[in-house]
Formats: sequence, structure tokens, C-alpha cells
Amino acid sequence: MSTFRNTTHMGFSYSDGRLAKRKFVFVGLLLGLGLIALAMAVDLLANDLPITITSIGMIYQRNATHWIILTSPVFLSAVFFVTARMVEHRERIIAHQLNSEKTQFAIVEDFVSQLENQNFNVAISQEFQNEKLASQLEKFKSKLIAEKENEEKRSWENQGLAKFGELLRKQSDAELLSQDVLRFLVKYLRANQGSLFLIDSNEELLELKACYAYDRKKFVTQIIPVGQGLVGQCYLEKETILLLDVPGDYIKITSGLGLASPTCVVISPLLSKEKVVGVIEVASFDRLPKHQIKFLEKCAEAFASVIESVRMNENVKNLLEQSQQQMEELRSQEEEMRQNMEELQAIQEQMSRQLEENLEMKNQLEARESVFTQTTILSESDLYGTITFVNSKFVEVSGFTSEELIGKGHNVVRHPDMPKELFRRMWTTIKSGRPFRGIVKNRKKDGGYYWVDATIVPILKDAKVVKYIGARYHIQDAQIAERLYEQQLERLGIVTDLLVEA
Repeated sequence: MSTFRNTTHMGFSYSDGRLAKRKFVFVGLLLGLGLIALAMAVDLLANDLPITITSIGMIYQRNATHWIILTSPVFLSAVFFVTARMVEHRERIIAHQLNSEKTQFAIVEDFVSQLENQNFNVAISQEFQNEKLASQLEKFKSKLIAEKENEEKRSWENQGLAKFGELLRKQSDAELLSQDVLRFLVKYLRANQGSLFLIDSNEELLELKACYAYDRKKFVTQIIPVGQGLVGQCYLEKETILLLDVPGDYIKITSGLGLASPTCVVISPLLSKEKVVGVIEVASFDRLPKHQIKFLEKCAEAFASVIESVRMNENVKNLLEQSQQQMEELRSQEEEMRQNMEELQAIQEQMSRQLEENLEMKNQLEARESVFTQTTILSESDLYGTITFVNSKFVEVSGFTSEELIGKGHNVVRHPDMPKELFRRMWTTIKSGRPFRGIVKNRKKDGGYYWVDATIVPILKDAKVVKYIGARYHIQDAQIAERLYEQQLERLGIVTDLLVEA
């Protein structure tokens, strides 16, 4: 630019370069004329001459120096003209620099404005001359782009986690929640397929609980043992597996156009407090970036915590139901036990009364037995007359010991004076199931004898005789015994037979 406007420099104000030069020449001319007028005035006053042209001519004729002063306007005008040219050149340089700086500043301002409006496709103009500043601006733009990308990733992740948290709060059923979680993750990650496995109660098998875009016929009942395949290995290692070089036969993504292999497969454990409750698998045609894989891991951890909580609640619910059932059973048992206790108490009272009665009866029996033992000779025998029991009275009267009597026949105490016919009738009677009573003379161990009033009673079981019990009363008066014995023989008709035989 050859001219400039509204420029201020060194205390002078200029409208343009030419006007500056004219002003400088005019100022030089005025200064020269003023100098001439001053010199003339000084000379006229010094010589006391009137101010006339003649006087001025006379002075200039006498002093040649005044001619130099007379030419000073031309000289000063020339000096000021040269000065004006120098000032004009300087102002041109300054104006050019200012315009250049203004242009550079406008470029920077436009670049920063574009970045402020998040137009990161803008590039610094080639007219910008400060390479160092241009490099710094490009670095600043790269930093802003990185920050924007990070902010977008954080915003994407925070929004996804908020939606995922809301999804987890809506559902309490584990299987329905698995379906909703898998559907959300596949769509939010813009993936193409997904599957979700949960460990069984024995921690031996991974059961498929949800699948997205899989062949249902192939995967609906899939069960993977722990440690088998990538899914089973992910469960054991508790770390995410990223598969980029996917084998052609590993998995296929189905669509209306056919089947295709994914480019990226991410397998992440459902980890809750160092405990793996399952595995989630996501397949995509596009490679998932790191922040999406990190988002998947956070969602997997949150879902694992919910599943663990759901299972714990189910266990608590089952335990509560079992506890309530047991409480009902305990109440029923308590009621039953109460009734049993009442019955037992009643039985106990009845038994107590029975015991009292039995004790009283026992005392009576003991008294009777004592009397019976003191008065009655008692014995038991089998069907063949072999002695199986004798009481102390039998031993006392007969003189035999119990060992000498038990196991022997009753003929061991049979006295030879007793007729056979009497014993024959006795056996006939008792074998028929009827008791027999008679006066009998028995032999003692020392050869002596004693009389007894004997009663032999057959004991029946199921209408059959099983044994015989004999109760005998010792007749100590021999005369009375003999008289009773003779009366017995007469009554039985044995006396007549004996007398005839005699």
C-alpha cells in the first residue's frame, strides 16, 4: 500500500503521504521566512533604520551573510521535504507491518473462532507466517479434538451407565433381566450378536440364559462346562478376552442376506467381588474401541452384582419360606406334642394310679404269697409230670432240695402206700382239662411221710393243656389225714376194690 489513512506518528497527524510532504515543505518555508523577517528586524533595530525596502536593501548590500539567511526558506523547505520523504517511507513500513499483523491476527482469530464453534476440520491458513505459533495452534487443535473425543466418550459412557442402571432397577427376575441386559448392550454398542451365560448352583456348568441374533435351534439349550472353550476359559481366568482374528467356524452372524463372520468378539466375565457368576459374549462386524470394551466390563460388573443380589434374595426368600414352613410344622408338632403331653400326663396320672393300685395289689399279693408260701406246698410240672418248679414250702416239708426235685418226676415223692388207681384217675381228670383234688400221702427224703390235701390244676392255652400246677396243704394230724383218705377211697370206690383184693 502506497498510502494509509488515520495514521499517527511522532506527534503529527496525517491524512495521507502526499499531504505530509506538503505540510513538511510548507513548515520549512514558513520557518525560513520567519528567520528572514527576524534577521531583518534585528538589523534594522540595531542600525536604527526605518523599516523600508530601501533600508532593507542597504543592509543586504553591506552584509553578505543576510543573503544566506535570505535563501534559508529554500534550504529549510528542501530539508523538510527530505524529512517528509523519510517519514513517509517509515510510515509505509509501519503501515505494512500493521496490516500484516492485522492480517495474521485475523487468521488466528478466525482459526480460534472455528475451534470455539467446534469446527475441527479447519486448518491454519498458508498465509500465516509464524510457523512456531502455527505449530502450537495445531497442537492446541489436536488437544481440543482429543478432549472433545474424550468428553464424547465420557458422555456416551455416563449416559449408557445411567440407562443401564435404570434398566437394572426395573426388573427383578433373573432370566427376564438377562434378556433385557443383553438386548440393551448389543444395541448400545452397535454390535450384531450377543449371548449371556450364568453359572449353575454347583458351579460346574455355564447355562445360556439370553441370546441376541443367534440361531435359536443351535443355542437355545446350550450348556458349556467350566473351562471349555473361550467362554469357559474366560470364567476361569476372570479376565476379558478380545478376539480380533476370528476363525471362520467360530461364530456366524445371521442376516437376511445370509451368514458372515464377525470382525471382533469380546468375552467378558460377570465379576462381582472376585466371584464370577457368568460370562457375556458380544460379536460385531466393527472393532469395538477400548472405551466401549471398558463400558461393557463396567456393565458386566454391575449386572453381576445385581444377579448376585437377586440370587441372594431368592435364597433368603427360599430360606424364609422354608423357615415359615418349618415354623408351621413346629407349631403343628408343638400342638401335637402338647396334645401328646396332655395324653402322656393323663396316661402318667392313670399309670400313677395304676402303679398305686399295682403297688397295693403287689403288697397284697406279697402278703398273700407270704401266707401262701407259709401254708401251701406249690409245684409246677410239664405234660409228662416232670417237675419244673417247687416253692420253699415244698422243700421244707419234703426234705429235698429244689435241685433234687426240679427235672424229676413226681414219683420221687410218691409213697408206696398210695394205690395206682388213684393216680390213674388223677391223670385222666387233669388231662381232660379238669382239676383234681384228693388226699395224698407223700414220701420224704429221709423215708418218712407226710399227708397233703392236694389240688392239681391243668393250665390251658388255646384250649390245650400246656402244664400242671399243684397246690398242696400239709395235714399235720395223721389221724385226721388217714380218716379223710379212707373217706376219699370210699367215695371213689377204691376202698371196695382194695378190700376185695385183700
